[in-house]
Amino acid sequence: MTRACLLLALAGAAVGCSGGIRTDGTTTSGALAPTSDGYDRVRVRRILVAYAGAEGASPTIDRDRDAAEERAQMIVGMSREGTSTFRELTAAYADTPPDTDDRSVARILTRGQTDLSEAAERAVFRLEVGQTSRPLESPMGFQIFYREPDEVVQAGPAEIGARHILIQWQGAQRAADGVTRTQEEARALALQVASSARDEANDWVALHREYSDEPGSPEGGDLGIFPRGRMVPAFERAAFALEVNEISDPVESPFGYHIIQRTQ
Repeated sequence: MTRACLLLALAGAAVGCSGGIRTDGTTTSGALAPTSDGYDRVRVRRILVAYAGAEGASPTIDRDRDAAEERAQMIVGMSREGTSTFRELTAAYADTPPDTDDRSVARILTRGQTDLSEAAERAVFRLEVGQTSRPLESPMGFQIFYREPDEVVQAGPAEIGARHILIQWQGAQRAADGVTRTQEEARALALQVASSARDEANDWVALHREYSDEPGSPEGGDLGIFPRGRMVPAFERAAFALEVNEISDPVESPFGYHIIQRTQ
């Protein structure tokens, strides 16, 4: 898993994305007033249900268009019934689109500045907070949008720097082919590595080189500076709770166990 697999593709202000998304950040300065045709800006989350042959679809996806539409309708029903949160449904059912991994991403969409079709844009900008759209077809498959509250207030720093060591188990998301350890074995190893990392006699970069299951990652697993909303939730909560230079206990995410050190 490369750094891009962990970073959840909030690529910066005003970055247009191929799936009908314009990423302007994750917060707004206040409530967004509706117009006669809905809202001018909305904060939303998305689920993509792809099908074989759709734009950017993974080669492992073998469902056809009708099966994808049926799956999308099921997800909409579950969201509207409230049996699961939209984030939980994203983690369980979403296909990773070519533009961004949706599992922990909220976007601000601005009317007239998306790549959505006219009908899809109209449907999204008419959503009230807490509402889920119908499945909206796009070249990538069926997209489902959920309207989030317009303003999110976060305590603590808006951005930090961190690096991590990733210990995977067989079956973790995007686990390297050579990973054969069980989840229990991965946790035991992660605890050992975290203890070693806190020992000033050991070098973090050397530990990363020896233990991290992250081919092609930057030296030392350095993630650079990143804002809130760019990492998977468990990683973000742990990283933003650290003091500078503090090292976390193993943090479980779908990708494995992370040992995180805040650097800035």
